[in-house]
Amino acid sequence: MTIGLIENDVEALVSDAGFSTAAISNIPPVAVNVPQTLLETARWLGGVDAFASAGGRPFADQRIGTADPNLRRELRILQMALRRCAHHLFTVLVDESAKADPSSEFFGIAGSSIPGLSRTIRGELFQLDAALRGDTITASEFRFIADGLLAKLRSEPAYVGLVSLVDRETSENLPRTVAAFVEGREPSPILDTISLFGRILAVLDLVGGMLEKDEPLKPAVVLFSKVHAMTGDLIERLNRRVQRLGEAGGAVTDSLDGASYTAAVELKKAVSQELLGIMATRSAIGVYARTEAAYAQLSESFQQIVTVLSRELDDTVDPNQMFPNFAAKLEYSKRLRQELHSIAKLSRAAEENCDKAATDALNAKLKEFSVSSIRFLFYKDIETFERFVEEIRVTRQTKDLVPIIHRFGAYLETLFAQVSMRSVLEGHPFEP
Repeated sequence: MTIGLIENDVEALVSDAGFSTAAISNIPPVAVNVPQTLLETARWLGGVDAFASAGGRPFADQRIGTADPNLRRELRILQMALRRCAHHLFTVLVDESAKADPSSEFFGIAGSSIPGLSRTIRGELFQLDAALRGDTITASEFRFIADGLLAKLRSEPAYVGLVSLVDRETSENLPRTVAAFVEGREPSPILDTISLFGRILAVLDLVGGMLEKDEPLKPAVVLFSKVHAMTGDLIERLNRRVQRLGEAGGAVTDSLDGASYTAAVELKKAVSQELLGIMATRSAIGVYARTEAAYAQLSESFQQIVTVLSRELDDTVDPNQMFPNFAAKLEYSKRLRQELHSIAKLSRAAEENCDKAATDALNAKLKEFSVSSIRFLFYKDIETFERFVEEIRVTRQTKDLVPIIHRFGAYLETLFAQVSMRSVLEGHPFEP
């Protein structure tokens, strides 16, 4: 019995091995980064709690129109998230250090309580599997199943400890660079706000990891559910603090008010433009595109907020050190913006004078862009761009080509505007 088997089928191990502490003790120990694995599990379980508590519809406050009455997809996503948690917990239980010292504690959570949570999750996976054998799950059925699931999970001390860990005011659940900045500084409203955004960014990092590893992305909705809940709580907390400080707070009040407003705007855009439609998206490409766009929207804007707030406490802070990917994102976004501007100029020239020289110049630039900077576009934009490139390349008749180039030019204007609105480009106006 191996870790690989767990990834493929959690239930198979439960039934075949008869999961128990005794069974675990017979498994050869493996080396696992237990604290990191438990932190990831905590963030996933926090997402499960938020997703299930919202009845599988965590973004209902921004939904327009009638929702799909069948929540079978939502229940399947809940099952997939719990499977991941079961796998993480199993790796912790077979870790050589945990087996050597069963009385150990992690983040104040007794190691002896983890097997109980693991058994409970595995039992609930059977229940979800049985429910998913039907073709339809109504909203009331989902709520009944979710309430039962949460009641079982919340009866486990390890679950309560792990879910609360995500929101705990400790440096362990912050990105490493944010934790290093916060550590040792005098408490203040701005420092507290930096920590709040840092905890949200730590959850978003899991989504980024899924994108990098090309993992199935539908379960990321569970993580976005936690981000949505955490950001809503953060905005309410900041608004209360702004009201309490009032004008006497001066620059601090303005900073917190700005952070609250920006977070609210960016969250609304990510939810309304990407996350609301992700459940009904069947195409893996469509799911990837929406997940990538929502992740970039939230992570980049929240990183920008943290950077601005950090520099108010220490003007020597380097954004590139705070977030090492910040410099790369800035450079490729600036390069992308410049190249789109160049392509737009060639497109206008080819539309005005559609001779061989103009179209050849446009095609050459499009070919160069397609093998280089196109990767800096969001996935959802690449397909549209490539379709235009192909149409322009194969169309020979001027009367057919001019309307295509005209539509392409209009598309480029929109795309250029969208790239220019990236959070990382704030403070970097375009210079032709």
